[in-house]
Amino acid sequence: MTSLKEASRTPADRTGLASARSRFERRAAAARRRPALLWGSVVGLLLVAGLVAWLGWFSAVLPASEVRVEGATGAAAAQIRDVAQVPLGGALLRLDTDAVTGRLVADRRWKDVSVTRSLPHTVVIRVTPRVAALGIRRSSSTIDLVDTDGLVFRTVTKAPTSIPVVQAGGAAVSPTGVRAALEALAALQKALRAEVSGVTLSSADQVTLTLTHKDTKRTVIWGAAGEADLKARLVAVLLGEPGATIDVSVPSSPVTR
Repeated sequence: MTSLKEASRTPADRTGLASARSRFERRAAAARRRPALLWGSVVGLLLVAGLVAWLGWFSAVLPASEVRVEGATGAAAAQIRDVAQVPLGGALLRLDTDAVTGRLVADRRWKDVSVTRSLPHTVVIRVTPRVAALGIRRSSSTIDLVDTDGLVFRTVTKAPTSIPVVQAGGAAVSPTGVRAALEALAALQKALRAEVSGVTLSSADQVTLTLTHKDTKRTVIWGAAGEADLKARLVAVLLGEPGATIDVSVPSSPVTR
């Protein structure tokens, strides 16, 4: 039996009500489907991740078959490959990058080392080579190359002509000592720097220079790092004074004797 209220509704009212009910039912159905879609997406992602893991860790589809070196070329890159000893042929994702990194770091010739995997088949080695700042003569036939960190990273029989070579008075050279020696040589006037025939660096990071000025050999006790420009100016002035030794290690009280 139709109520008076329902009977009083126009066809347009009844159509709008049906449309609203239909929209409500569609939203309710969508809300019920949403968890299923979410779980389906999660399961799909897990299946993809599992497939990639299986391909990379256990199958022969993604083997480590190539080593790419960045930061070095030619003979240096070949040397890095030799030191790295990357085991090729096995699954790429199972390759022990820490072990490869450890071998390169232990070699000391590279300041920064990074070893990563690049799908599908490549091991990428990125390096920053150490740059020699100073040569430390240990004997008549061996010279240690030292970088600005004071780290000895290579021993050679002949130093590159672009770096100064100093005589080490102690068994160890610190970064502070390296900085002191480099400061001393950089601060001297170009003409005086050309007269330097020897540099000695003590274990206490004290620098001593030997130079020949106007056919006379002079010893300059430079001292530790710091106040390099002032020390250089004092040396230039005191070379005009008598005495075989110039001591500017305490620049406020320079001495010649």
